[in-house]
Amino acid sequence: MVQLQYIYVPNKQTDIIMKITKLFLLIFCIVIAAMGCKKDKKVAPPVNWGDAALFSKWELRNQSGGLRPDVNYAPGNGNIIQFKQDSTYSYYVGATITQHGTFHIIERTTSMTEPDKFKFIYYDKETAGYPLVVRHDTLIIGNNAADGIESMYIKKQ
Repeated sequence: MVQLQYIYVPNKQTDIIMKITKLFLLIFCIVIAAMGCKKDKKVAPPVNWGDAALFSKWELRNQSGGLRPDVNYAPGNGNIIQFKQDSTYSYYVGATITQHGTFHIIERTTSMTEPDKFKFIYYDKETAGYPLVVRHDTLIIGNNAADGIESMYIKKQ
């Protein structure tokens, strides 16, 4: 039985084509990486919706969206979120803190809202922000997912 062996014979034309292809792929990767490095503008507290409107305690009153029916919460239910001017937050259930950490707010556009800008809150080191709206005594924190849950809070007196 005869066994064939393949021997690579350098060809100047093939080598040039390979070098050009590698250079093109390198430039393409650099361009794609540069396009993905757009930084959002951070908005430092106090947030500009009526000075320190966010910095208070807020009681959960309604959750809507998702694959479940809306849930209404009675006044005095004890589900509280508190935002402080030092960029910290705390979640309370009754008098017990169930979660706490830091937050920051970024004003940005989304692919669906461009050119309008909206504020997004980022908890701790999360990379996904949640849409945030403060109107008078009402705070709404949404979710970016199409079937995500939106929470509505009323300012505690």
